[in-house]
Amino acid sequence: MAQQGNFKSPTRLGTLGDGAPLSSPGSISAGKPREEGLKGVDFERRSFLGKVVGGIGAAVAVSTLYPVVKYLIPPVSTVASKNEIVVGKASDVPVNSGKIYQFNKDKVLVVNNNGTLTATSAVCTHLGCLVHWDSAANIIACPCHGAKYKETGEIISGPQPLPLPQFKVRVEGEDLIVTKA
Repeated sequence: MAQQGNFKSPTRLGTLGDGAPLSSPGSISAGKPREEGLKGVDFERRSFLGKVVGGIGAAVAVSTLYPVVKYLIPPVSTVASKNEIVVGKASDVPVNSGKIYQFNKDKVLVVNNNGTLTATSAVCTHLGCLVHWDSAANIIACPCHGAKYKETGEIISGPQPLPLPQFKVRVEGEDLIVTKA
């Protein structure tokens, strides 16, 4: 007949014989009590593996979320924009031509139409393509979708929703100076 109950109960261990102790709390297979091995450290395999898996999971989460957060939060701009910049020499823009210059974060098209200097944004308001001066037609043209502007940035034809923003341009000595309008 099979005995019911806990296998390691004191009554069960007592039936094994005189050589077996009635209970063996804290002993390990080497016969050394657990308290003598690692004093003050609660170190079990299951808790260690839980901490390792949790640490790896945290590292994966951080390495995944960091680029997402950097993408969603724009960087802080520290560059101070100036209202007036010397962009180049007046001789760089010969008569009946145009040249693109960098103005802070914008690109500016300076046009010399028979000695009259004008400056507009060099970025088309349709899809952001760079425009150029078409000296044969005396217009500013966008090569992407056929947008056409007057030299002052006003719309002639095309799909663009807005005219080109205007800038002021002047010559001092040999310097070409562009100013926000």
